[in-house]
Amino acid sequence: MRVARASNPRGTTAMAIRDHLNGLRDDEDFEEWYPRDGKPGLSPAQLATVSVLQFLLVLSDRQAAESVRNRIDFKYAMGMDLEDPGFHHSVLADFRERLTEEGRADKLLDLALEKIRAVGLVRERGRQRIDSTHVLATVRDLTRLELITEAMRATLEELARRAPHELVGLVTEDWGKRYGRAARLGKNPSKPKTRIKETGEDVRLLLRYVHRYLPALRGGEQVQALRQIFVQNYFIDTQDRPKWRETEGAGLPPSAVAIVSPYDLSARYARRGETRWKGFLAHVTETCDPDAPSVITDVTTTKAAVHDSKALPGIMANLDHRNLLSKEHFVDGGYLSVALKQQVAHEHGVGLVGPIRARSTRQSRKGNVFHREAFTINWDAKEVTCPQGNVSRRRSTPPSLAPYVNVEFSPDDCRQCPVKAACTRTDARKVTFLPRELYDIQSESRTEQQTQEWLSRHSLRAAIESTISEFVNGHGMRQCRYRSEEKAHVQHVLTAIAVNLERIGVHLPPAPARQPRNPTALQGFLDWQHIPRPRSWRVATHPAG
Repeated sequence: MRVARASNPRGTTAMAIRDHLNGLRDDEDFEEWYPRDGKPGLSPAQLATVSVLQFLLVLSDRQAAESVRNRIDFKYAMGMDLEDPGFHHSVLADFRERLTEEGRADKLLDLALEKIRAVGLVRERGRQRIDSTHVLATVRDLTRLELITEAMRATLEELARRAPHELVGLVTEDWGKRYGRAARLGKNPSKPKTRIKETGEDVRLLLRYVHRYLPALRGGEQVQALRQIFVQNYFIDTQDRPKWRETEGAGLPPSAVAIVSPYDLSARYARRGETRWKGFLAHVTETCDPDAPSVITDVTTTKAAVHDSKALPGIMANLDHRNLLSKEHFVDGGYLSVALKQQVAHEHGVGLVGPIRARSTRQSRKGNVFHREAFTINWDAKEVTCPQGNVSRRRSTPPSLAPYVNVEFSPDDCRQCPVKAACTRTDARKVTFLPRELYDIQSESRTEQQTQEWLSRHSLRAAIESTISEFVNGHGMRQCRYRSEEKAHVQHVLTAIAVNLERIGVHLPPAPARQPRNPTALQGFLDWQHIPRPRSWRVATHPAG
């Protein structure tokens, strides 16, 4: 059997897995993932290792399985014999499917980080930084009409696979023309109102038929997807007819819940500045201590519409579970709020270092003296005094504003105020501010972040952009390989482990020298007789002829 040598420099990283980390993990680490009876399967430790190497070298399943058969660095990293035939490439897909269950992908990252910590490359309570990037789902960009049409086609496809005889008499020639191939209508289809009306009636007829005559198929994935997509894009009018939802009137669902593809119900549409995409967000956390490699300590996958500040508590919980909490965690303004800063400091003892943004109001944008900071707060008396000396009359904390406190001045005072035009456009000025403890944190943070020392310290966060670039350009994380949020998270975790192995490779000590082979009987005789012998076959001489 001919075994190929590793030609890629990343092959040395594969060999370092076994030389310095003694393998990423052992089969015993995966004992709970498999049943105790039945035929023994392939080594889960070996499958985990080849999965990481697959993302390290950006290989397909077939290429990874072929590398296991032919590459000596793969065999060495996995502890396989040179004559081991390997396995079929479909085994890797089955292993990834197993990783999507019960948070096993995160457990895989836990095991890898334990190995890295054991060699002393992660410091206790050091510094860390975080940033997020958008990830595109493996779905086609569909218009709303294409979405409902494609959902109808996917449902018919599912029913045709499971019970084709039930479609006899239901699927007509018109349905064959409308749903016989993938929907590609574009943004300006011909007769859009007619298409919308016909598709809505077709969907309602199919859903009623399945509900009444095919109870065993109601729970089908595509049937349920069609039901949700229909409700999000149609409503039933007073004459019991499906009508197309518009922005006005019946309204459309928010992007946080709106389905964008019948084939990936977890993908969402989002917009950040000029960037618009359908998919997910990947949050990457890494260490940033001086004179130490930057190790990825967490990677979290969320729906695209989830705000960064909503993801941060879960990320902190992950780091706490791994005993990898930092002393300072550098974030940007999207992750930070005053309440969240206090919560993280109280629950985890971590100081969030990031800009507290000033609230943008008409007064603050114009630079007028009557912005919120111009009002004097009397905490003990629970009153607020405006620059003209008037005292607030009402105080409340509406649930929609919590934890902010809302105070309102008397309309009589505001109407008679000589500078009312520079203060408010309504009859009475309203001022919102945080409770006293949070207000003090907010004031101190805004004052501190104006200093040069804070700006220099926070500049450490900027280097996370190079890590995001490494994930995207070096390992293809911008595009999901698989459908569903769970499988996208498996991709991100395997990529994070691969990036860690690549980074720590240059910081690991040289591999220990291997003992030379014992001489053969003939070689021992030559040495005994002090007869020179070649030490390598490359310098051996051969008789001419």
